[in-house]
Amino acid sequence: MRANIRGEMARRGMTQEDIAKAIGCERPLANKKLTGKKDFTVSDLEKIADMFGMTLFQFTAVLLQPIDSIKQFKA
Repeated sequence: MRANIRGEMARRGMTQEDIAKAIGCERPLANKKLTGKKDFTVSDLEKIADMFGMTLFQFTAVLLQPIDSIKQFKA
């Protein structure tokens, strides 16, 4: 899941700071969540999905795919 979030961030040119702003935390905490030292909450995932222009359902469908099979979501 984290690798897929980072992949989507890279495709969109987004940074850890962008994720931090989206979920309402400081960049070091976003880094911990992106590296697996802390878990994302459902609320975090909803906010990240919104930042990517997706519903939580669409976003989780993307996250559950193998990283090499993901194509950029187009609404």
